[in-house]
Amino acid sequence: MKTLYVSDLDGTLLNGEQRLSEETVEAVNEWIAEGGSFSVATARSWDSAGHLLEPLRLELPVVLMNGVFLYDPVEKTYIVSNLLDRDIAYEIIEAEERIGLRPFVYTVNARSEFKIYYKGLYNPSETSYVTNRLETGDERFRLVDKFDIPPDEQIMEVNAIGTEAELEEACSLFRGRTDTLCHFGPDIYTPGYHWLEINHPRANKRDGVAQLKSLLQAERIVCFGDNLNDLPMFEFADEKYAMGNAHPLVKEKATGVLATNAEHGVARYLQSCSR
Repeated sequence: MKTLYVSDLDGTLLNGEQRLSEETVEAVNEWIAEGGSFSVATARSWDSAGHLLEPLRLELPVVLMNGVFLYDPVEKTYIVSNLLDRDIAYEIIEAEERIGLRPFVYTVNARSEFKIYYKGLYNPSETSYVTNRLETGDERFRLVDKFDIPPDEQIMEVNAIGTEAELEEACSLFRGRTDTLCHFGPDIYTPGYHWLEINHPRANKRDGVAQLKSLLQAERIVCFGDNLNDLPMFEFADEKYAMGNAHPLVKEKATGVLATNAEHGVARYLQSCSR
């Protein structure tokens, strides 16, 4: 029986320094070398995740941006894209700005060139996010006065960062709609702040992993996660494991709880399994 193992990145496969530990790299690469199927489902884009995943010998497509894309890191091609309708995206932007939020707008053009438009940094979470990405050579960010998105660019996501209370009103406006999907959860790197990412309704880890399962003709899914955006993937998986550092709701839905990401929980699980 072919089983596909899928891991989240931040708070799960990555340690607290947003890096893969040597133990994790060794365990995952050994797993793959011995014939195990292993992939990743992350909220990050390939621009953000690719350099972090370089030490891994990934052979299978990965789920990016919570299911916006299914990406083949070997062929370097996007297999599936779930992008926002442009009118809906502008409705989100205008609604968030009207209630005082400062959205980040993610776009892509036909040449697979990615950009992130934003109007400034106004809280520690926003500053940490942008600073970290710029320090790793991320060239997507564009500081603008207004969101005049070029017509040849499609909008992938609208993301707002703030406190839970600041974001709740915007989330209530779009939660439950059939033409959008809200990913609302805590920023694990900046306590006290949350992210509200609004996407195409099929841009979620459940659909992304389901597409991956079908593509690879896998029979079972085992997944690993820590945050609320992993719950759709947990609902789909046959076995699901929460990290020791996971959100309480994720632990509640899990088959079991592993060691923390700092303790290389996924690596230790793989080392304990036989293929």
